[in-house]
Amino acid sequence: MTNAFQKALSTSALHDAWREMLTKSSAASRRTEGVDGTSINDFDQNAMAAIRRLSGELRSGAFQFQRLKPVTIIKPNGKRRVIAIPTVKDRIVQRALVNFLSEKYAYKLTNDISYGFIKKRSVKQAALNAVAMRKAHPWVFKTDVTAFFDNIPREKLRAAIERFVKDRSLHGILFQAMECEIEDGRKGVAKKLREQGIITGQGIRQGMPLSPLFSNLLLHDFDAAIVKKKFSALRYADDLIFFGNDRQECEAAADFCLAELRKLGLSIPALDAPDTKSFICAPNAPTEFLGLELSPNKGTYSLRLSTKQIQSIREDMLRMGSVSHLLSQSITLKNLGQVLAAKGNGFLAAYDVCENLNEVQQNLKDIEQKTLLSIYKNDLGIETKKLSKEARTFLGLQ
Repeated sequence: MTNAFQKALSTSALHDAWREMLTKSSAASRRTEGVDGTSINDFDQNAMAAIRRLSGELRSGAFQFQRLKPVTIIKPNGKRRVIAIPTVKDRIVQRALVNFLSEKYAYKLTNDISYGFIKKRSVKQAALNAVAMRKAHPWVFKTDVTAFFDNIPREKLRAAIERFVKDRSLHGILFQAMECEIEDGRKGVAKKLREQGIITGQGIRQGMPLSPLFSNLLLHDFDAAIVKKKFSALRYADDLIFFGNDRQECEAAADFCLAELRKLGLSIPALDAPDTKSFICAPNAPTEFLGLELSPNKGTYSLRLSTKQIQSIREDMLRMGSVSHLLSQSITLKNLGQVLAAKGNGFLAAYDVCENLNEVQQNLKDIEQKTLLSIYKNDLGIETKKLSKEARTFLGLQ
């Protein structure tokens, strides 16, 4: 009899997880190494043999997750966040587990509240539902769980795993993934992690494929309590939005969140705290959800890409206006146009629910032109103003 461990982590399941990871990874992430010094590109040199060895380790019980490599990224607000990168082997194992559990336990993970990291649910669906909900209930309470991943109590997550995942053969490897820690042996790393609120033995590390699934398991009862209270609400990971008919309903939602999350050892920012992420919006005020602006529009509500988000896209695209940056991403003149087009089309696809899509499209065209001009003028020394119309067209300039 084949148990769940053997099914979830069969050689074919590992191959599927590897192909998925390879297909979806960007050029930059393919070069990112784990603590073992191996990148996706390295692993790809002899992937089939490596997966056979990995499968053997899992079957024999010799497999152990390795430590996580810390990578610091800058968030849109200028603050830093530590992302923990597993080794390629560990990512394959975790991705295979996610695939198995998301399929088998879809019925348990799906509810009327949660939209993040759930099969057949998307950001777009969550955003469109937010519009419909605000039309019916125009007051908004918006918040997020304070330092969610870093504050998850592991004993409560362990209990949630035991309760929801009935396949006991998977418990050991799931607990082991839950307890993965960041490699902090290098000078100063441990101090930086503490400054970021990352404490050994507490929370789960962002960057692991299993982390989003773990978050949904932990918050399952919280979602159920929202449904039982009959709140109009949506959750995407730790991003929460409630809709009501007046300020009192929004204040009740805030009190509810504080009380329910306290049971899990978690919290949300207070409404009256400085620079708080918790706020109440009256019907005539725009609010933000999932990077989009939910705004009043001619007696109803619509989704717009906010000025702040457009600026964030602009900065992301303009970073490509440097030859050194492009080369670091393995981008050359040969594939530059294709990369820029794919990036722009990706943004348009992601934001095609926005009422101001034409404005977004025009901004993307403008940014693409500025990116190309920066490369041609600053790095290649081309005086673009002196070029003929045909030459400008050849270079993709308007």
